[in-house]
Amino acid sequence: MAQTTVEETQKYLPILRITLGWMFFSAFVRRAINVPAKLNPNSSAYVGGKLITFLPHAWAPIKGMLESVLLNPSLLYDFIIMFTALEAIFGLFMIIGFLTRLSGLVLAGLAWGIGLAAGWLGSTCVDEWQIAAVEGAAAFMFVFTGSRWLSIDQLLAKKFKGIKIGKYYISLW
Repeated sequence: MAQTTVEETQKYLPILRITLGWMFFSAFVRRAINVPAKLNPNSSAYVGGKLITFLPHAWAPIKGMLESVLLNPSLLYDFIIMFTALEAIFGLFMIIGFLTRLSGLVLAGLAWGIGLAAGWLGSTCVDEWQIAAVEGAAAFMFVFTGSRWLSIDQLLAKKFKGIKIGKYYISLW
């Protein structure tokens, strides 16, 4: 069996990158386009109601933040809009391979934040844990690998090496 180089494995990362990006971007689509009532505080479909179910099970340090947000409805609304916007922006960035390392860091934070907020809801509801574990790990992988092949980062890497600190370069792509 022939050896596969790291450069060759980069050719398969767009499959994971696009799928991962779509998982986050589609959350925005579901809330903002398909069912806009999810972003309406006066609707029974409002996403804020789901966060209330998280509170008894949430883990530190998210639990304190979650309590503060839930006790202030205007802050809750702003938080949900911001979270949805981050999913849209960085999900799209991941799909097109733009600032992939930064996108991976932000998306891992969002995924693991969902896991900490949901806590352990029991064996009958493990969706948030699956999201946190799989999407968080996949997103964090892109912090280390970046995305060279079939990405905007590939084009940027040809012109810019990254940030130089002393004699070291930190690759942004």
